[in-house]
Amino acid sequence: MRQAGIERACYSAFSRGGVCTGVCTARAGSYTSRMDYDLERVRRALLHGLRVSLGPEQGWEAFERHQLLAIRFHRAARLNAPSVGERAGWRQYFDAYFPRGGEHGLLLFERWRTTLLKDEVPGRGVAITHGRPDAHWQMTELGLIVNLESMWDDFTVSVNRFVDALAQDDSHRALTLAALDKTGRTIRPVTIVKPTPTILTPNRFIISPSVSTTSASATAITTRDDVDKQS
Repeated sequence: MRQAGIERACYSAFSRGGVCTGVCTARAGSYTSRMDYDLERVRRALLHGLRVSLGPEQGWEAFERHQLLAIRFHRAARLNAPSVGERAGWRQYFDAYFPRGGEHGLLLFERWRTTLLKDEVPGRGVAITHGRPDAHWQMTELGLIVNLESMWDDFTVSVNRFVDALAQDDSHRALTLAALDKTGRTIRPVTIVKPTPTILTPNRFIISPSVSTTSASATAITTRDDVDKQS
């Protein structure tokens, strides 16, 4: 009963634009309909664990959170339009749901998302910061300012709009849920096989393909697709 109450509280918080704390697990029985449950899975996949409290001295941590936020924007765009190319899908998501509009969508794709993830640096024409909501979305001599906390807010609004759109369109919702399930992940045990070395001298050894082995187990995160293929 307590777990179900936590799940309902999570759903209630989301409906007010909040962010999942990660303490709950999605179970269809906790919601008023299957659609509510499915929509909450989409929302949580995009918003879960996104926000943290950062001080002025935590610039590097804020930088990494910019990277995570760019990843979440990218995932939202792919869930919105699974069959569209990455650039076009990104622009489509910004045009449809981003609260500040799509004017700078292409700039953010090329000089925020791409360069942060590939080169770990904002591209020319974009400057990133945190703790400065007054600077957010201002155009300066260094380019467009993206303030982390403000962009968290913008992303949350966009996700809520996206989920609202899914609630009104059965075919769109089906495509998004199929894409979400395809990219699911799970935690499962894996077996580590360790070859036993063949000793040649007290100080030298080789590993032969025919020698006996030992094994150990560990816990790892994998794509859920691996589990489906083995079942």
